Amino acid sequence: MKILVTGMSGFIATNFFQFLNKEHRDEVECFGFDLAHGQDLRDQAAVEEAVKNVDLVVHFGGLTHVDSSINDPRPFLETNIWGTFNVLQAATKHKVKVIQISSSEVYGATEKGFEYQSEDRHPLGHYPHPLNAHSPYAFSKTAQERMCYAWWRTYGTNVRIVRPFNQYGVGQDIRKVIPKFMSLIKEGKPITIYGGGRQKRDWVFVKDTCLGIWEARNLPSGEVINLCTGTNHSILELVELIKKTMPKDIQFQSQLVQVAQTDERLGEVEETKGDPSKAEKLLGWKAQTTLEEGLKKTWDWFMGSGGNFYLGGDPKTTKFSANEGFQSKEKKQE
Repeated sequence: MKILVTGMSGFIATNFFQFLNKEHRDEVECFGFDLAHGQDLRDQAAVEEAVKNVDLVVHFGGLTHVDSSINDPRPFLETNIWGTFNVLQAATKHKVKVIQISSSEVYGATEKGFEYQSEDRHPLGHYPHPLNAHSPYAFSKTAQERMCYAWWRTYGTNVRIVRPFNQYGVGQDIRKVIPKFMSLIKEGKPITIYGGGRQKRDWVFVKDTCLGIWEARNLPSGEVINLCTGTNHSILELVELIKKTMPKDIQFQSQLVQVAQTDERLGEVEETKGDPSKAEKLLGWKAQTTLEEGLKKTWDWFMGSGGNFYLGGDPKTTKFSANEGFQSKEKKQE
């Protein structure tokens, strides 16, 4: 099987490449499409050229940072929406299967009266949770989804949608909360928790997510599915779990945690809690890694890598850079 992975330098996509290389290298041949290598999703001809000779497109490509989307929404609309349009057009023309990688951000916060954020009506009685985007990024992911659904209904495009919940693990961008906290702990710097730390997230270890994405190739066209655990933890609980994973030689000082009672951040989602029952029923997929286990694996990788986390590109310039936050003063002056 020939597979095209868009946005291949991103966090989940990189882990997905590694997963396929380790678990399915005799079955698949992988190709990447990424701005880091001069390939732009907004270039319709380039997208079609990349799509036309493969069997499956796993469409990760796009801009992802909520705060950046609030500061400057335009690149998110141009890349995420028009880039997906180009992928769908090419896939429709050349009859190529697509897995659209969406996000739990399309749900917004868990609405009152809902225990879970469910994709649709389930036998367990869970009703579909409304899609209430809280940020320009979340809106762009919702638009991607509705475009996929419309292309499936209208043109018969062979596309299915995966909604990963809050990701963490090896190689994540340092602007995300778990790598940010771990970096500060290693450096002995204070952690500031905004909004009281009561925000809850359904955390999923990226290796589990990669397996779910791979299994999603077997979903019927037009389906949408969550990749989640069905449990959530607050930011305060997350800090306590990170402390538990610290080796004894790391002196974690409780006074370094500063809980700030601030106003709600723009685009903030107060709580996510996904319904995992559909993924288990249709794919036999279930998250295998507990949060405590995943944090330990992440910390071990973090320390083994020399204490660096990846830092993604600037959405305003769409330039890609890695580890720019860890350049030496001499390098920066150059």
